[in-house]
Amino acid sequence: MIILSGSSHAKLAFNIANLLQTKPIPCVLDKFSDGEIQVDIKENIRNQDIFIIQSGYSNNNENYTTNDYLMETLILIDACKRSMAKSINLIMPYYPYSRQDKKDESRSPITAKLVANMLTQSGIDRLVVMDLHSSQIQGFFDIPVDNIYSVNLVIEYFNKNIFNTFTEDEKDEKFIIISPDAGAVKRTLKFAKCMGLDTAILHKQRNYQKKNTIEKSMIIGDPDCLKNKTAIICDDMCDTGGTLIKSIEILTENGVKDVIVVVTHGILSGEAINKINDCKYITKMIVTNSVDQTRNITISNKLDIIPIDNLMSQVINCLNTSESISQLFN
Repeated sequence: MIILSGSSHAKLAFNIANLLQTKPIPCVLDKFSDGEIQVDIKENIRNQDIFIIQSGYSNNNENYTTNDYLMETLILIDACKRSMAKSINLIMPYYPYSRQDKKDESRSPITAKLVANMLTQSGIDRLVVMDLHSSQIQGFFDIPVDNIYSVNLVIEYFNKNIFNTFTEDEKDEKFIIISPDAGAVKRTLKFAKCMGLDTAILHKQRNYQKKNTIEKSMIIGDPDCLKNKTAIICDDMCDTGGTLIKSIEILTENGVKDVIVVVTHGILSGEAINKINDCKYITKMIVTNSVDQTRNITISNKLDIIPIDNLMSQVINCLNTSESISQLFN
C-alpha cells in the first residue's frame, strides 16, 4: 500500500498515512511559469496499490484553483498508471463540480458527469468520496464509488460537545434541525432521527436572471415551532455563505434565538468567513476537514473542525484488506 498526496490537503494525507503507520511517498507537485502542472513521483510504485489523497478544493493556496487541483489529480493518476501501479484508488472527500449534476436548462452541461468521465478514463480503479452533493453522481461512474457518510462523526461531536449538558426533554425544547432547501431534506431527516429532534424545511426561491442567486427563502410548515429555539442547519457544503445568511434571516424573523451550522465541506470562498463572523446569530460553524481549514480557523473563532482522518484511514485499511466498509457504520 502506497499513500500519495496531492497538494490540496497534504496535512490530511500525512495524518491518514500516520494512522496507517506509513508516510506519503515523495512527490514533486509544482507549476511551470505558464501554469502547467508538473508531477514527478520520486519512488518506485510498480505493482503497488496506490491511494491518492486529493480533495477537490483548498483556499490555502491562492495560486491554485479547483481546476488546478482537478488537473493535478488527473496527471497524478496518469503518472501512476504509466509507472505500472497494481491499482489506483482516489480518496477525494470533496468531489468538485458536484453541484452541476443535472441538466436544468436547455443548453447547460452536466459537469459532474464530465468530471466522472475524466477520472475514469485517466485510469482510477476506485473512487472514495464523502457526503456527495447528490448521490446520483455515483451512477455517473462505471467503476466502484464509495460515498462515505459523516453522520456518525457529527452525532458523536454533538453528543460530546453540544448535548452533553441537557436532558432529553431539555434538548427537545431547545433545539430544532433545519433543512436549508429541499435538496437537503433527506440528509436533515437522517440527522434529526439520530439526534431525536424535530425538523423544519426552508424553500429557496431562486432568480435565474441574476446568475442563479437566492431571492428569498420561506418556511414550509408551522413557523411557531421555531420560537426561542436554537436552529441546527445541516447541509453538505457551504461556499460563499450567501444562501446560509438568507436562511438565517428568515429563521430569526420567525423567532429562532441563535443558530449552529454544520456542513461537511466548508469551501468558505470569497467573503464567507467575514459573513459568518459578522452574523451575530451564528454561535458555531462546524465543518469537517474534507477541505483544509488551516487558514480559516485563524480568522474565525466560530469555526470548529470535525476530523475525518481516522475514518478515512479505516476506509483505506478496509479496501487494502478486502474487508467491508459498511462495518464502519454499524
